[in-house]
Amino acid sequence: MAERTVVAISDGRVTRLGQIVLAGELVDDEPIMPSTLRVMDAYVLSVLIGGEGNYRDADGRDERITPGAHTIVPPGFPHTYGTDAGERWTELFVVFTGPLFDSLAHLAGAGPRYPVPPPSIEALRTVLRSPPRTRRVAEHQLLALADWLIDTDDTADSPDVSMEIVDAMGRLADDLTASTDLATVAAESGLSYDTFRRRFTEQVGQTPAAYRSVRRLQAAATLLRLTDLTHREIARTLGFADEFHLSRRFRSHFGVSPRAYRRS
Repeated sequence: MAERTVVAISDGRVTRLGQIVLAGELVDDEPIMPSTLRVMDAYVLSVLIGGEGNYRDADGRDERITPGAHTIVPPGFPHTYGTDAGERWTELFVVFTGPLFDSLAHLAGAGPRYPVPPPSIEALRTVLRSPPRTRRVAEHQLLALADWLIDTDDTADSPDVSMEIVDAMGRLADDLTASTDLATVAAESGLSYDTFRRRFTEQVGQTPAAYRSVRRLQAAATLLRLTDLTHREIARTLGFADEFHLSRRFRSHFGVSPRAYRRS
């Protein structure tokens, strides 16, 4: 994978809910971060997808961060994070501010967290894929980001899930558009397929295939509720054959059509 930095949003629209100051993705590259603690005047979110690095802050936290880490830092808090010299990683990053996010109490705590189950990276990519055209769309985008951030709140009770199953959950929810081979996910977890399926079902309460299916439909619901994407665009984004396939699966799971869900 070629190294690159993709900036999706820079100086987004200012709205009554807040603003996305900067958003994008660093792909197999070395982040440019100060070695000393820095202070930002906005919230910072980094979702580590590949590679490893380090996090330090003014509260004395000094720890290694690995894929799946969701590092959130509130405004005004001294911190730094990044790879060791010469190493690379892949991360999604968002810098944002505003009263909407001030109302999310769990964003006040700084540092890496590993939410279980992990929220969909593909859904976050979709929310942040382009600058909004109007103020109304910008507010929808901020609401979608807040909705996604709520799923990073690891203060809620979490099931007792082993690390290999947590990693598998992350892989299953990572790219919702891809055709995921469950036997490959099992092998990457160091388990036979039968053992993987049994442990996953026992610990998560769903089979791996059912878990991934529900995550895709939940992502579709978020996009219907909080973006202006057409049904066809949502279906294409999440890997459904077409909008009719999405509609059938959505109605079966939620009991209403995507159109009725969006209207309500």
